[in-house]
Formats: sequence, C-alpha cells, structure tokens
Amino acid sequence: MKKFLLSVFSLLVTIGAFAQDNATAQTATDELVEIYSLDSDQAEQMLVIQQRKVRNLTQIETMKNSDIKKYRHKVRAIQQSTDASTRRMLNKEQMVTYQQKRLEWRKDRTNRIAELKESGMTMEQIEDKLLDEGF
Repeated sequence: MKKFLLSVFSLLVTIGAFAQDNATAQTATDELVEIYSLDSDQAEQMLVIQQRKVRNLTQIETMKNSDIKKYRHKVRAIQQSTDASTRRMLNKEQMVTYQQKRLEWRKDRTNRIAELKESGMTMEQIEDKLLDEGF
C-alpha cells in the first residue's frame, strides 16, 4: 500500500512539474509572439523551442549545486541553441527586431557586469549572478 501511495504521489509531482514547465514555456512564447509579431505557424514553432529550453534547463538544475562549471557551460549552450532555433524561424522584418533586442540585451548585460565588478565580485560570482538574473 505504501508503495502504491508513493507511486501515485510521485506521478502527481511529475504531472505538476510538467504543467508548470508548459506554463512557463507558454508565457515565454506569448511574449515572443507579441515582440516579433509571429504568425500562427511561427508561434507553434516558438512554443516547441521554449518547451525544449525549459525542459533542458529543468534537467540540469541539480548541477547548479553539484558541478557549477558544467552547469554554466550547459546553460550557455542552451541559450545559444535557443537563439539559433529562433533566428532560423524569423523572417527578414522580424530579424531586424531580433537584432535590436539582442543589442539591447548585450548593452544591459555589459552595464550589469560593470555594476557587479564595482561591487567587488569575482568573475565567477558575476557569471553566477548573471545566470540567476537571466543574462
């Protein structure tokens, strides 16, 4: 009986996590649909891209405490893969917006790095902070 209840509980936790991941991916997709004026086919593609990103980030979350260097490397790889997938699906007009957003992101990231350096953080601490903040 205990094993059955444990199995049911485990299944419910898994379903809950899956639902949360899908909600996160859908929210990100909705924002990107608005930013880039994606059509319905592109919106479907973007949802797949965002679901993959959320799933991959969820899978490596435990590395954050056990192997931070590997975690940082994997997060960067996930970001690069997501960017590449996004770029492939955008048309010329949308790419203009994408390039503008990337430029803004790089400027914001550079400014944030400068702020963190001034506060006396090491480069590893800065990188961890940037990852936590979504940079």
